[in-house]
Amino acid sequence: MSVSRLIPEPEPVAKRRVVDVAVSRIRDALWQASGGAGVSGEGPGAIAGRIFHETMAGLLRGPKSWAHVVTDETLGDHDQLRRHAYDALVGPLLTRNEAALGESGREALWLWRAVGEACQWLSTVLSAAAERGWIAYDRSAERWNGADRLLASEEPLEHEFYRPGWTAAVRIHGYADALLRDPHNGRWCVIEFKLGDRNGAVDLCQAALYQALAGVEQPGDLALVRFAPERREQVLTADGLAPARESLIELAGRLAGVAPGAVRMAAPPPPVPARYGDLGQRIVKVLANFNIAATVSGAPAVGPAFVRYTLRPGAAVGVRRILNSAEDIGVQLGIPTPVIELEDGVLAVDIARGEDRDAVPFSRAREQLPARDAAAGSSLIPLGVDLNNELRMVDLAASESPHVLVAGTAGSGKTEWLRTAVASLILTNTPATLRLVLVDPKRTAFGDLASSPYLLGSGALLFPPEGSLSEQLDKLIEEMESRYRKFQDAGADDLPGWRARGGGELPRIVCVIDEFADMMADPRDRRMLEDRVVRLGAKARAAGIHLILATQHPDARTVTGRLQANLSVRVCLRTTTWQQSMVALKQRGAERLLGKGDLFFSRGDRLARLQAPFLGEAERLEIYRGR
Repeated sequence: MSVSRLIPEPEPVAKRRVVDVAVSRIRDALWQASGGAGVSGEGPGAIAGRIFHETMAGLLRGPKSWAHVVTDETLGDHDQLRRHAYDALVGPLLTRNEAALGESGREALWLWRAVGEACQWLSTVLSAAAERGWIAYDRSAERWNGADRLLASEEPLEHEFYRPGWTAAVRIHGYADALLRDPHNGRWCVIEFKLGDRNGAVDLCQAALYQALAGVEQPGDLALVRFAPERREQVLTADGLAPARESLIELAGRLAGVAPGAVRMAAPPPPVPARYGDLGQRIVKVLANFNIAATVSGAPAVGPAFVRYTLRPGAAVGVRRILNSAEDIGVQLGIPTPVIELEDGVLAVDIARGEDRDAVPFSRAREQLPARDAAAGSSLIPLGVDLNNELRMVDLAASESPHVLVAGTAGSGKTEWLRTAVASLILTNTPATLRLVLVDPKRTAFGDLASSPYLLGSGALLFPPEGSLSEQLDKLIEEMESRYRKFQDAGADDLPGWRARGGGELPRIVCVIDEFADMMADPRDRRMLEDRVVRLGAKARAAGIHLILATQHPDARTVTGRLQANLSVRVCLRTTTWQQSMVALKQRGAERLLGKGDLFFSRGDRLARLQAPFLGEAERLEIYRGR
């Protein structure tokens, strides 16, 4: 079933420019605007969320779906459906992701209970559909009539919107978790699954966008089904969603830079080199040879290191089949194995550029950094440039991104990324608003900062094994506890609250540890270091203390489940193996990155491929040494 064929085409407008905006990008803007204010409760990590969504997709569509297991006699038996889900879907996915889950037994238990609740929900939906005659079981054929018209899973949705005063139309696109069609009125009810109990307002806005895309002329209802792990449903009518839907479309216009009050205008995208012009259709032909129907959506996007083609799967083609075809495409086309990911709500195929690959100079990031604030400083760090030619940043002060894990093998650009992060913090702070603790086992990353006024006292530039990392982390823990006592006395909750009450100077502290795996190699030190990092990771953000841990060798022994739970932001450059990618990023793909600053940025379940800015030696010395 192809929902796209049921969505009416936009009104034709001659030669109108169209700007693409992903639903996930709108979600990010909502999240940043809220400052995390909508967060409540708790939930599992990204890997459990991905397993849950893959399980639900498998139950709704494909050879392991409910329609191949349930009969009219077992309809409503959610225990049978749950056993099938565990045996056919959850079990294999847990085994495949065992290394990434590491020690997170709590996540597995949470997932286990949520899947049980989801099976009970699905059984209820199917029973109601059968009672109303929407589906009927044909015993002679042993199949459900109407099943293919009832539910759709992971459906690509898009629509072009235009409002008076816009300089171009905006195409909003994304993937809905599920669609339920009412055969009586033909309307689609959008169903979004959420694992955990976080980001309620942002989740609802994201779901409302999918509802707008699925029913442009006849909007259906919206059901937000949350498993935390107990099931909670929130159903909203199309009429009730209309005001929010229009506000979200206006936000999309501002994000695209076509509406008044644009959020940020991106630089014009570079032209597509001629040799990449027909490559998208060649990719489609290769997939067709393997009986995978797909089409290219829109023009290719040119990044500094790769060219991206957006694919739309054909009817009844699961997204996973295309995700698993990267090696086949590479071999058939005689090109390096592409990276295929579901990113920002689209199915993206990234083909490496060759000799025409571009660099991103640090000057591009530097001109977009905030001006130095002598009172409060800045906690922003540039991550890299995306396909929209925009610089992405991460805010260490935000509740969802206080600490960072950086992974990458030799030649990936890991050390350069760390140096760029430190340089950006120096440019936007004074020694009164920022102090650094730098751990440099190889003596190659931060030696130029040996006499910097930004260091947190003597010994803050550490060269293990000559200096003790445990002692330095203990000092940070003592500082953290001391600050919390000061905050309590002043009636403040965090560092900004302390400053607002005139509490005096307390600089933000950023501790950067390079080659963390080397210091975790000795079993006698491993648990001791892990305990200290976990304690800081869990409590230090509000005190204005942040960790950036980097390693060439991310493995389950180094990046344990406890550490993963406290390092919410991942910057993953090229890894040596897919197993390392799984540990660092909680999914494969980083082993196919191109090196030299080509990276994946992950926060929660959001993934973006970026090109890191390159900081040359002369400019680095000028910043580090204040020349």
